[in-house]
Amino acid sequence: MRHVIIASHNMLADGMKKTLEFISGPQDRVKALSAYIDNKPIESEISSIIDKIPAEDELIIFTDMMAGSVNQKFFPYQQRPHTHIISGMNLPIVLAITLSPDKDYLTDDQIRHLIDEARNQLVYVNDIKAEMSEEDE
Repeated sequence: MRHVIIASHNMLADGMKKTLEFISGPQDRVKALSAYIDNKPIESEISSIIDKIPAEDELIIFTDMMAGSVNQKFFPYQQRPHTHIISGMNLPIVLAITLSPDKDYLTDDQIRHLIDEARNQLVYVNDIKAEMSEEDE
């Protein structure tokens, strides 16, 4: 079984989960952790969420930024079996992994491929308009 944690500074994680569920329907195994909105350390909240997930279950953790404190607080969990931490999340990667079949663990290569696909969704749209205008002439 796969579990997902979406973690961010402030309310981005809550918004990401709400948007995910708007598109895909309710996701019981997805938890949002909006950090520092009450100026409290997040370590106990993180351990409280992770301690409820069976060790044999897969855990995918999404964080907002690589150098951020939220991501750093998850570093110790890299050693947990079947755990993957992905930083710099966007909606395409959260959707792709959450909606991937979970009868088998995701491999490192599968995750890398999904990240590459999500990264390709980051596009400067003005360039597309410029290309289309040039083709129309």
